[in-house]
Amino acid sequence: MDREELMALISKGPVRILMNDGESHEVAGSEFAVVSDIAASVLYRAVDGKLRTMYLPLVTMSGVQPLTEATEP
Repeated sequence: MDREELMALISKGPVRILMNDGESHEVAGSEFAVVSDIAASVLYRAVDGKLRTMYLPLVTMSGVQPLTEATEP
């Protein structure tokens, strides 16, 4: 996955980023992610209610799914 492709998908709405290790991370919109040439920094709300950042390397991403009403848990 490259930077432009990921930014375009995130800008269209909420997405789920799938990682090579089987984990997935949801991004609500473009205001919650910054994408560089090598990684995405994603802002999320932790269990304690605080905003945190996670670092997701682009080379470890296996795909991105748009979140619609049918795919949301």
